[in-house]
Amino acid sequence: MKKYFFFVAVVNIVLIVSISWSLRTGERIARIKYKVDYIKKYESTLNAMFDNEWELISTENKFEEHEPLCSHDGTRPHLDQFIEWTVEYHDGNGDLRTFIFNNRLTLGSQVQEYVTQYIATYYKEKFYDIYMSDTPLARSSYVFCFFVRMTIAYDEAKDIDKTTRKYQSLLDTPEGTINLSKLTPANAFEMAPIYLSVSVRLSGDSSYGQIFEENIIKQTEDMMDAMNEFANNRLNADVSVGYRQGFNMYTGNRDCKWAFLQGEQVDYFGDRDIFESYKGIFW
Repeated sequence: MKKYFFFVAVVNIVLIVSISWSLRTGERIARIKYKVDYIKKYESTLNAMFDNEWELISTENKFEEHEPLCSHDGTRPHLDQFIEWTVEYHDGNGDLRTFIFNNRLTLGSQVQEYVTQYIATYYKEKFYDIYMSDTPLARSSYVFCFFVRMTIAYDEAKDIDKTTRKYQSLLDTPEGTINLSKLTPANAFEMAPIYLSVSVRLSGDSSYGQIFEENIIKQTEDMMDAMNEFANNRLNADVSVGYRQGFNMYTGNRDCKWAFLQGEQVDYFGDRDIFESYKGIFW
């Protein structure tokens, strides 16, 4: 019995200390509350994004605590209080999809994130995972999708940088947003200035041999041709094949590389090249 009462006493002390610490910690947390109603603020933009056919299916208050970046950071931890909305709509294929966004980030940045995640996931699941299903892939392999971003510092690029920033800022507006009701994985490279970055990283070492590497290269070429055909021959993609450890392949190079710019295979492309390829479409 004494042991029982001792155990209960210890538990109570722990609970009291925990609650006390939580209260003290709560007092030190800076609370940041985001109040703007994006549904009202961006109603016209949402109508343009979804051809006036969308349904708000949920509105939730969310909380997220952020710790200082490091122990030496003098700032206090802060708690974000924001609103998250979920919208249902039908895409260009008629499929029902959901778009989730919140009021602590710009709407345009969330549109970009949504499109890139959607397209990268689709091409990975429908092409990459299928064509590379029997390939010994390292965990560092990936399929990413990016919007064009100009970060070149030299003078002649200033106008380009200015134009891409303007494009990004207009994603918040009815005139400049992406019509998600028309967007599909097939026409995405026509409707948005995006490109895929595809990395086939092989696990193991170069002892696999030349025949193995030739087969992987052929699989990759077949995969990219299939992607391009699916994308109405408008694919933008930067592709590489190599070993995770950096061993040279039988070609003598660490990587075999391909690049597709608006469906045409080229030796290389950068953000500037992609930017130029969209002239007359977006800017």
